[in-house]
Amino acid sequence: MKVGIRTICLPMLLAGAPCYAQTAPAEDSAKPVDAGFGDIVVTATKRSENLQKVPIAITAFSGDQIRKLGITDTTQITEHVPGLQLNAWSPNVTIFNLRGISQNNFTDYLESPVAVYVDDAYMGSINGISGQLFDIRRVEVLRGPQGTLFGRNATGGLIQYLSEDASKADLNGYATAGWERFNHRSLEGALGGSIISGLRFRIAGRINKADGYIKPGDGSDGQALGGENGWALRGTVQADIGTRGKLDLWIKHSQDDHVATGGYIFDNCNIEANGYCSTDSAGLSNGTGGPVNGLTGAPASPWTNYSNTPGYLNRRIDDYQAKFQYDLGFAKLTNIANYTWLHKEYQEDGDGTALPLIVFQTEARYTQFSEELRLSGELSRFRWQAGFYYLDMLIRGDTVTTGNPALGAALSVGLPGIDPADHETYRLSSKNWSVFAQTEYDLAPDLTLITGLRWSQDNKHVDYTSVITDTGQSVALATNQTFDAQIPGIDHIAKGDWAARVALNYKPTPSTMLFVSWNRGIKGGNFSLSPSVNAANFQHLGETLNAIEAGVKWSNAARTIRFSGTAYHYIYKNYQAFALIDDVPQVVNSNATATGAELEAFLTPAKHFNVNLGATWETSKVDSVETTGSEYLSVLVPGSPAPDYCTDLGNGNYYCNYPAKAVANARLPNAPRFSANYVIRYDHDFAWGNLAGQFDGAWYDDQFLEVTNGASSLQKAYNVSNASLTWTAPGDKFTVELFGRNVFNKAYRAYTLNLGALGTTSMYAKPATYGVSLGVKW
Repeated sequence: MKVGIRTICLPMLLAGAPCYAQTAPAEDSAKPVDAGFGDIVVTATKRSENLQKVPIAITAFSGDQIRKLGITDTTQITEHVPGLQLNAWSPNVTIFNLRGISQNNFTDYLESPVAVYVDDAYMGSINGISGQLFDIRRVEVLRGPQGTLFGRNATGGLIQYLSEDASKADLNGYATAGWERFNHRSLEGALGGSIISGLRFRIAGRINKADGYIKPGDGSDGQALGGENGWALRGTVQADIGTRGKLDLWIKHSQDDHVATGGYIFDNCNIEANGYCSTDSAGLSNGTGGPVNGLTGAPASPWTNYSNTPGYLNRRIDDYQAKFQYDLGFAKLTNIANYTWLHKEYQEDGDGTALPLIVFQTEARYTQFSEELRLSGELSRFRWQAGFYYLDMLIRGDTVTTGNPALGAALSVGLPGIDPADHETYRLSSKNWSVFAQTEYDLAPDLTLITGLRWSQDNKHVDYTSVITDTGQSVALATNQTFDAQIPGIDHIAKGDWAARVALNYKPTPSTMLFVSWNRGIKGGNFSLSPSVNAANFQHLGETLNAIEAGVKWSNAARTIRFSGTAYHYIYKNYQAFALIDDVPQVVNSNATATGAELEAFLTPAKHFNVNLGATWETSKVDSVETTGSEYLSVLVPGSPAPDYCTDLGNGNYYCNYPAKAVANARLPNAPRFSANYVIRYDHDFAWGNLAGQFDGAWYDDQFLEVTNGASSLQKAYNVSNASLTWTAPGDKFTVELFGRNVFNKAYRAYTLNLGALGTTSMYAKPATYGVSLGVKW
């Protein structure tokens, strides 16, 4: 269920303009990101300022760059932001990773330490992050803790998607149609302009359909995985409030209908005579041979699945938002209110084989209301902002897990373990309020001190029930009340904590900036909802990250060379580590550290010729991660030797007790020791238009895809490259693009889950694809 660390280069170069990285988020009032080596106005600190004054590692893509990259889904930005990776096996749940920082647990009710904002509003559900990306103004990525201005769940960093608003009075719009391999068809467009003086509108939409690229194998359910079937529509109006104010109103709807998903590749299994995969002493699958047919053990294609239960995803999201801005004279007022409603139904075959080992179903209903009120002002040497934030989230879930994960629970209450299923329901209420302030003071014309502080208060409560059924019998396993009876208050969280920032920004010359910073980021605690946890593990603590960074940004006088470098050290307290313990997903706390460095260079050797190069290094250590511990397994091949560390109970089941209960000194997931990125682009003007060719890609060193660091979750080093050829008509009215993605057809995993003796389930990224896109603008 359920791909690093690198300096980020702007991987898409506009025709005839140099490519840039480390641009920042900009509010609607900010100037657009400059495509060349000129000054870039950003708002990484929620105020407009020159990029050279911002002591943060930042990346931004303009709308034109997003379109030319062919990015049409929110998760596809990871293909072009090497420091940002993705754990995903379907659109069901999206897990971002920045500098190795992520929350790889795939349960519906957890939040990520990499915060996601959509049009200035926080999206608290990992169910609602993936989706269609269209008519976009900017996409922004901030690396490192951003807790003072963006809140408690921006420990690892921040990603924000900014849509085109209704600021243009003249009638404008576009339409784009595309086709790609695997019968991928898409159509999107937008229209905007003035209604009356001072009142403007914009409406945009996209529809997307595709066949699956992971084809069914013999004996499977016949369903191809990785397809798409969704549409989205967005409308906004913008009104001028006199000459000093502005009001933006948004309404958004997106929908995915019976998307064929919820299946896996059975991967890295050394199948033994008893039908199970070999494991190490921690109960982790230790195969390294790649995809296999789960029944025969024969090697298989990474793009063929053998699941026997069809999976699906149905999802609907409605979003309503208002943003009010007004210049009070002594300060600027900003108020952002958002309401989001989400409903999801999902089913999967969790074992990746034609055996009925794991089937998982879930339905989640999620609502969210957030409110941010902010004031900001400035004097000659002093700039400030302060605000209040409120977030109210409610998620109601219903899950049914059938097969091996429910076996141990059934046997523990005296049921026969023949056809066990665990039915869980929960209601998790989460309310957070915070106050924050940040200041910038010019100690000297070339020296600026930045300080920030935020107090954040979490209040959470969970109602939870688990019932096991087997051969028509039902037994209540656990409730939040039973855990609360053992440890009073364990089903509540009432916790306050503080985030802070201190940075010093020094500019010895107009083209050089040096900075050093300390940030304290925080992430709230939560629950592990499972009858297999004990009362002490029902709740896990919030995590704290102290990050120390130092960096330099420099460009030559002609601005044909730009260089930046950053070094950082992370000290984690109570890092929230995810693992399968007793065959169920759980989060436990551990301390961790990470140290890394990022280098990047942006070159313009000649007019119309651009080269971007980047590289990073990182080392990390998680002190201790709990693993399987013990489990029950069904006897698949009677009379065969029991799996290692297991005993035949004589009732059709094994009991396995693994001697190593934890993994010590593990590496962070999705954090290769080295990585590199490259972009080469050349364009030429002709009388009949502009022709641009681009070749870009990334190389990643070996990396573990899970924090348990099992041998089967190791992704060996790989390179993935893309190419495109784009013609743009004079006047920029028409475009035609021919493109190829993963042009060398590299097989690499986008997701992995180590199931121990049950093997490893993986999802491989798309093989080589090719397509064409046609666009018109007015």
